[in-house]
Amino acid sequence: MTDYVLVGGGAFSREIHDWFAPGLATRGDRFAGYLDDNDSPMKAYGRTLPQLGGIKGGKADAKMRLVMAIGDPAGKAAVARIFGADAFDTLVHPTAWVSASAKLGRGCVIGPFADVSADTAAGEFVTLNGYASIGHDAQVGNFSTLSGYVDLMGGVKAGAQSFFGSGARVLPGLSIGDNCVIGAGAVMMRNAPTGTTYYAAPAKRL
Repeated sequence: MTDYVLVGGGAFSREIHDWFAPGLATRGDRFAGYLDDNDSPMKAYGRTLPQLGGIKGGKADAKMRLVMAIGDPAGKAAVARIFGADAFDTLVHPTAWVSASAKLGRGCVIGPFADVSADTAAGEFVTLNGYASIGHDAQVGNFSTLSGYVDLMGGVKAGAQSFFGSGARVLPGLSIGDNCVIGAGAVMMRNAPTGTTYYAAPAKRL
């Protein structure tokens, strides 16, 4: 049996728990608890999953595997530095489709009905929420987050620590720089320079 520990106790942690707990149970694994610097955040939602400690201290049982349960790209990067990338596992929901030719880095979380297409490359700690899609030959940098129903079309190159809001779309072959924010519902029709924010359809730079 493998014991998994969620790193983060917020809303996204609860989502990940509910996505994966039934499947883990069928193979004899489980979520043993979570780490968070706030006091018992899950308890407020009636959850009985135990809080095993904080994040800043960086102490986790070496026998347990960590799961990144933080959506904020910068937050993910900070936590990975505390614990080290090797402590984290990648989880892929059974309803997701990941091509045999796709490459996933350590610490990724691939949610329900997500699509990781042919010859794609997702770096470490990339998160795909439900129904998010990475098209053929696309690349997604470390610590990036794709919210629900995001569509990165074929050949897109998304830099590290970028965040894509729900329903955002990036047209084929475009490049999104590091540390970009592509807002909910945005339709990208041009490249996004590093550190920029875009909203609306067609997307406009803020």
